[in-house]
Amino acid sequence: MPATLRPTLLPTLLLVRPQAQAVQQAQRLAAAGIAALPFCVEDTVADERALSVLPQQAAAADWLVFVSPSCIELAWPHLAGLPLAANLACVGRASADKLAALSGRAVLHPPHGNDSDALLALPPLQQLSGQTVLIVRGDGGRPQLGETLARRGAQVHYAEVYRRVPVQADWALFDRLVTAGPSPALLITSSHNAELLFLQAGATRQRALLACRFIALHPRIAATLQQLGVTQPLLAADEHALCALLSPRY
Repeated sequence: MPATLRPTLLPTLLLVRPQAQAVQQAQRLAAAGIAALPFCVEDTVADERALSVLPQQAAAADWLVFVSPSCIELAWPHLAGLPLAANLACVGRASADKLAALSGRAVLHPPHGNDSDALLALPPLQQLSGQTVLIVRGDGGRPQLGETLARRGAQVHYAEVYRRVPVQADWALFDRLVTAGPSPALLITSSHNAELLFLQAGATRQRALLACRFIALHPRIAATLQQLGVTQPLLAADEHALCALLSPRY
């Protein structure tokens, strides 16, 4: 099982997530007294074809469901200002806060939890007969959300507005941090990023990587880390929990 959260002082935090999100998060964490740097093993590339037809898809939908901040950043500029009648929903609170700020509208999201299960538990999504749901996501997203909504009667469509592309992390930075000590901590935001991280590290950095403290956003990610050899990854479901874990101000 993942370790429980406990107050601790950690060294530099490496943010293993797409570059734009990592830069924004590093700025927010700096305000809380936490030293954090982007450490990307995967980035996102906009799918211009999907974005070009998104307004027509959205106009025909009863629900627009955004599964990540990357989806919102890429998709909403193509929807802003349109007379959309669709309800808005997001998988997690951070995404919902971002979408609410951009749209000026209420956004359905789970009060607790940040995954498809938590969103699917909400009353407005239980009976969807005759309704059209457009799920805005990246290519190859997990099928659970769409399959469950379809079983509840919805006609489900997808707008896959970006592709995921592997990028080489700044391993020279990692080596410098390890040499200077203490070893960095790493925030892992997806199971796929965890797998790419260890693949890139290879045999030469496995030992140094496993000596680091890992923080996962979801139990599923923590389980993947354990399969990769990490002992007792910490859990921080949102940025508030992350700050509580890392910052002396909390």
